[in-house]
Amino acid sequence: MSITPPTPFSAPRHLHPVPGDGVEAPAALLSGPGRSRDAAPRWRWVRLRLDGGWRDGRVERWSLAPGQEQWTVLVRWGPDKFDWGWYLYSPDTIRQAPAPPDGAGPAAW
Repeated sequence: MSITPPTPFSAPRHLHPVPGDGVEAPAALLSGPGRSRDAAPRWRWVRLRLDGGWRDGRVERWSLAPGQEQWTVLVRWGPDKFDWGWYLYSPDTIRQAPAPPDGAGPAAW
């Protein structure tokens, strides 16, 4: 009997994806061999397409896995401990947004 080891950064997810939503990053990109290249957020504030709508969010980290050409983005979209996830970057589903007022929305999390 084999037991699959836990994959880091894989717990929180949105529950009702619809066509056009952000694509969750595959676990292989997050826990594969080799070191990924992390970068400071190019954009701090974004709009992320989830559950058929747009949510304001805060970028925590950009990451590029070895041998890959597509960035993965760690986005937090709410104050709850499950309101975050790793997504494949696409301009169709993750867009730069204006900074929120201090202490409001994503700036408050």
